[in-house]
Amino acid sequence: MMMTESAFENPRLVKLIYGDTPSFMATPYCPDLSDVEADAIVVGMPYDGIATLRGGATRLAPAWVRKLSLLYGSYNFDWDLEVFNHIKVLDAGDVDIVPGDNARSYERLEARIAAVKKASAVPFMIGGDHGVTYPAVKEAVRDIDYKAGMVIFDTHLDLAESYREDRLTRASPLKRICELPNIDPRRVAIIGARGPRNVQEWTPIARELGIRIYGMSEIEARGISEVAIEALQVASPDGQAPYVSFDIDGVDPAFAPATNSIEPGGLTAREAIDAVRLVCENGLVGFDVVEVAPEHDSASHITSALAARLMAEAFAAMAARKAGCGRKWKWQPSS
Repeated sequence: MMMTESAFENPRLVKLIYGDTPSFMATPYCPDLSDVEADAIVVGMPYDGIATLRGGATRLAPAWVRKLSLLYGSYNFDWDLEVFNHIKVLDAGDVDIVPGDNARSYERLEARIAAVKKASAVPFMIGGDHGVTYPAVKEAVRDIDYKAGMVIFDTHLDLAESYREDRLTRASPLKRICELPNIDPRRVAIIGARGPRNVQEWTPIARELGIRIYGMSEIEARGISEVAIEALQVASPDGQAPYVSFDIDGVDPAFAPATNSIEPGGLTAREAIDAVRLVCENGLVGFDVVEVAPEHDSASHITSALAARLMAEAFAAMAARKAGCGRKWKWQPSS
């Protein structure tokens, strides 16, 4: 019997989106979503607005996260699961953003997320700065018949009313999201908040809104598994699918140095992976990884590799839910 190579085994077989950029995890590239159906569709949002430190770099994230995603294939050893046997994943390429224009770029992302929803799929977005989570959530929850919750991994609370007189920046996405009619702020949980780059007035705003914040000291004391399970209960007390947003600066820069606002003392890569697996158990209304800044990465591009791995684990959680096989990744002692 003659064996044929897969795209995972030979990256040269992967259809390129543009230049040297492959589709995410070698999934089919499908820029035209007018007549397709899928379980999940990847969308790149290469937009970087006003930055407080390392500006301009997150626009490169969709390309680099896709490149490093070729490290991963359909079979996930930890789950003992052929993920793409259970879910259909497509890559729709990048949004055609308008540099320097938040509002128009956000509108174009909303239109793309609307097309993903029309294909009966869950949007998986690669940012971009964290500001792009607002339009993604806005469209993802627009027509749902319940008040959605969120689990957010982030160093910062992102509750600024505006930054430099702009209400649509990476400093304000959660403030804008909490104003959406289909989001219940009491169903928002933030994992990994820490450090002296948060603004003092954000903490009382979070308390007033009812947002549950899990700081690093609580995570250290209770363990990431217990925190993630409880955060999902906050976001999804009735089992309804939440939106999950992962700002890569929630991870310690020892594991993810390539981001706008590095903050020591964060999650380990292992904690991030386990937490994503757990918070995706009730399904997803949307998922994103944001604030990866490849220009500031190590030579091995470990930040982009971790970002791709987090998306791969979210796919595995979706596949396990569809297959009805639960937490196959979790070690159990032999009987």
